[in-house]
Amino acid sequence: MVDDDASLEDSLRILQIPRVSLARHSPIAKVRALRDIVRDTKPDLLHTTLWYSTLAGRLGAAVTGTPVVTTLANCDYGPEHRARSVYGPWSVRALQCADAASARLTRRFHAISAEVARTMGRRLRIPDSRIQVVYRGRDASRLGCQSTARRLRVRAELYLSPDAPVVLSVGRLDRQKAVETTVDAFRIVRRRLPDAVLLIAGRAGNASRAVQCAAADVPGIRLLGHRSDVPDLMCAADVLSFPSRWEGLGGVLLEAMALRLPIVASDIAPVAEAIGTVAWPLVPPDDPAALGRELAGILAGGADVEARKDAGQQRFFATFTVEAAADGMLDLYRHALSRAAADSRVDAPCDLSPAARPCGA
Repeated sequence: MVDDDASLEDSLRILQIPRVSLARHSPIAKVRALRDIVRDTKPDLLHTTLWYSTLAGRLGAAVTGTPVVTTLANCDYGPEHRARSVYGPWSVRALQCADAASARLTRRFHAISAEVARTMGRRLRIPDSRIQVVYRGRDASRLGCQSTARRLRVRAELYLSPDAPVVLSVGRLDRQKAVETTVDAFRIVRRRLPDAVLLIAGRAGNASRAVQCAAADVPGIRLLGHRSDVPDLMCAADVLSFPSRWEGLGGVLLEAMALRLPIVASDIAPVAEAIGTVAWPLVPPDDPAALGRELAGILAGGADVEARKDAGQQRFFATFTVEAAADGMLDLYRHALSRAAADSRVDAPCDLSPAARPCGA
């Protein structure tokens, strides 16, 4: 691992997986440290995720000839990223081109959704044949079941009225997640339902201050910080607000469907792919008025809400279980280790010139 936040410690301990931290300050030193680990352990594969870890993994494994699998977890490097980067649009282009130039060192790519595969294949010039879509999954036994008893217990622990309308937001307080849009939408909900409560669960991020400022003058909002009991919160809530500006798939949506929690989300392709035909409301990103109307509509109830809960749960068990994800990843690893994968090559690296449309896509 490289500079992780220790959020996986419990899971790694349960699975008895050793954790190795690359405690180095310079990127070059981290690459060398990872190279030494790969030389000593001689793994069959090295699997990387996210930009810094992927670059270090590709370079560290290259000198040993170890095959690399890279997860494409988001639709990165788009106009929304360039517009919102605090370092300017060229910083995003530089990261994109470093990713594309080193992509030839990855033998096979894992995309967490078909939309991510399409978008990142174009932006990094990766042939379709090198990308395999495997949805992330969730362990139904660890999520548990939605029940009236569980709902009432969690509400009592949170000092919530059994009858209060509860909106839930789950996700890092980052610009990507647009939690401040949920806060603005909740103002509309409160005008219609004065006793409504908004629970915001998520780690601090680059939008923490914006969220705190937006929530300061809105009654009924609780900033819970990071929570390890998100499934319980979902069972206590009446609707999930998920107005992300961009996503890879949206793991929180999978958990909500498993636990029969209604959803109002942003109308972006990966989210639509996750929800499928369940027909939960999708609204334009950065549109708190539309989000607020749909949240209030779900809270008002109706027979169709129960039918969509059933459909969402059925979709989860048909598509997003941890067993399905494990089978898909095993198949991906077999492909990555095959001779055909070893003999193939990634296309030419990214061009920084304005005419290079795949980088600007």
